[in-house]
Amino acid sequence: MASGRSSKFDKVLVIVGAIVSINVVSIIGTYFLDVNEKKKYKLILIQCLLATQSLMFFTARYLWLRLCSPLFNSASVLNRILFLLLMVVIILAQGSIMLGTIFSGIEPHWISLLSYICLGLFILLTTATLLADFVTCLFGAINMRSGSLASKSRYARFHVIGIIIISFMLALVALHNGLKEPLVKNIKLPVKNLPPELNGFTIVHLPDLHVGPTVGKTMLEKVVRTTNQLNPDVIALTGDLVDSTVYQIRQAVKPLLKLKARYGVYFVTGNHEYYTGDVDGWLKELEYLGVTPLHNSHVMLTHPEKSHAKICLVGVDDVEGGFLRSGDHGSDLTKAMKGVDSNIPTVLLAHRPKVAKLSLDNYSIDVVLTGHTHGGQLFPIHLWHLIREPYFAGLYQHKSGSYVYVSSGVHFWGMPMRLWSQAEITHVTLITTS
Repeated sequence: MASGRSSKFDKVLVIVGAIVSINVVSIIGTYFLDVNEKKKYKLILIQCLLATQSLMFFTARYLWLRLCSPLFNSASVLNRILFLLLMVVIILAQGSIMLGTIFSGIEPHWISLLSYICLGLFILLTTATLLADFVTCLFGAINMRSGSLASKSRYARFHVIGIIIISFMLALVALHNGLKEPLVKNIKLPVKNLPPELNGFTIVHLPDLHVGPTVGKTMLEKVVRTTNQLNPDVIALTGDLVDSTVYQIRQAVKPLLKLKARYGVYFVTGNHEYYTGDVDGWLKELEYLGVTPLHNSHVMLTHPEKSHAKICLVGVDDVEGGFLRSGDHGSDLTKAMKGVDSNIPTVLLAHRPKVAKLSLDNYSIDVVLTGHTHGGQLFPIHLWHLIREPYFAGLYQHKSGSYVYVSSGVHFWGMPMRLWSQAEITHVTLITTS
C-alpha cells in the first residue's frame, strides 16, 4: 500500500518537474527569440503567468493529498463540511489572478476580493501544512510501523483539523490588519550640503498603492486626503501604483489629480506596472493626472526665492522592465545620474531596495526611498524578501553615511491581508546638518 502511494507520488513529482522545466525553457527561449520587443514582452508575461499557475496547481495538489483526502474519507458531517470549505478555498485561490484581471474596475468586485482572500488563506494553509509535516518528520510524531490503521486515520484527521483552525485564525488576524488604514510614519533625516533655505524639506513617500483588483477609488481618495493634510514639498510614488490596465481602472486613479505638493508629484515604475502589460500607457496617463514620471532621469528642484538652494530628485525604472524586455525600460542609474552635481543634495526614488545598495555603492546620493517588500505582507513572504533584498523594512544607514528608507507600502498586493506587517504613509523631513 505504502509503495503504491510512493510510486504515485513520484509520478506527480515527475510531472511537476517536467511542467516547471518546460515553463523555464520557454521563457528563456522567448527572451532570446528574434521577434518584435512588444510581442516578446507580451509572450514573456503570458509564460510567467503560466509558470505561476503551474506552481499554484501543484501546491493545490499537495494540499489535496495532505488535507482534503483524510477529510473526504471521513463519515463525520463536520469533516465533510471542512472538506467542502477547503475545496472552495483551493478553487478560488487558483482563479484569483485571472478573476482579479477580468473584474478590475472603479471599485473592487466581490469575487476579486473573495478569491484573493482565499489566496491568502491558501498560502497560510500551505505554510502550516509544510511546517507540520516538517515537525512530524523531524520528531517522529507518527510511527508508521506501529499502531492500527484506525488510530492513524484518527490522528491524520486531528492533524488536519488543527492546521485548518490555526490557518483560519491567522487569516482573520491578517484580514483585520490588512484592512486598517495606513499609519503615518514621521522620520527626520540629516542631509549634508542641504541649504538652510531647504531645511525641513518634506517628502510624502507613497509606494505600493496597488490600485486594481482589490484596491479601488475609495481607498485611494483616503490616501490622497491624508497626504494633502501633511502639506508636503514633494510627493513620491515609488512604483506598484497599479495592477491593471489604463482602460480598466482609469476612473479609479482619478483622485491622483487632487494630490498637492509645492514642488510636484513624481513617479517611478515598480514591477507591477510591467505586469499590467500597459506601462507606456500608464506613463502617459500619469502625466495627464499631473504626475511626473522619472524614467531613468532626474529633476532639479530650486527654491522659488533663493535660486542657489537646490535639491536633486533622481528616479530609476524597476529592474523588471529590463527582464521583461519592455522597450527602453529597465533600471539605468548611469543615465539617471548623468549631469547630477555631487555637491547638490540628492534623493533617489527606486522601487526595490537592491537598487538602493547598488546606487549607494557607486554614486554620491544622500537619501534613497524604496518600497516593494510590503514588510513581508503575509508570512512566509517575509523570508523571500529577507533573502533577496539587502534592506527589508524601515530605516537603514549605508556605510557612506547616506540613508535608505524601505516603506512597508501604503496598501497590499491582491490579498487584503497583512501579518506581522503595517501599512504606512511615510512623511520624510530632510534636516540641514551643522
